[in-house]
Amino acid sequence: MHVKTIKKMLLFTAVILCIPFTVSAQSKSLKQATPEQRAKMQTEWIRTKLALNTIQVEQVYVNLQYAQKNDPIIQSKEGNFSKFKKMKALQNEKSNALSHILDAGQYRKYLEVKDQMIHNIKDKKQ
Repeated sequence: MHVKTIKKMLLFTAVILCIPFTVSAQSKSLKQATPEQRAKMQTEWIRTKLALNTIQVEQVYVNLQYAQKNDPIIQSKEGNFSKFKKMKALQNEKSNALSHILDAGQYRKYLEVKDQMIHNIKDKKQ
C-alpha cells in the first residue's frame, strides 16, 4: 500500500480518536477512559458546538452505543491499520445516525468542524 495512503488513514484514525478529547485538556487517555466517559465527552462536545435542544441531546447519546462498539477495538492489540478500518466503518455509521438527529445546518457544521480538526492535526504534523 502507498505510504501516503497509510499516513492519511492513520491521521484519520487519530482524528476520530481525538475528537472527544478536545473538549477537556484534563481528560484521561483513550485507553483509560470508559465508553461512558468517552460518550459523555462526545455528547458534550456536540451539544456545545451545535447548540442542540434537549431532545437532540437525549438522541445524540447514541454516542454511547458507538463508544461501546469502539472500546474492544481501542483496547485490542491489533495493528493501527486494522483498527483504522474498523473504527472508520463505525464512524461512518455514527455520522449517518447523527444525520437523522441533527438538522441540516447542524449536520453541515458537524462535518465542517470535523474537517477543520483534521486540517489542524495535519498542520501540526508538518
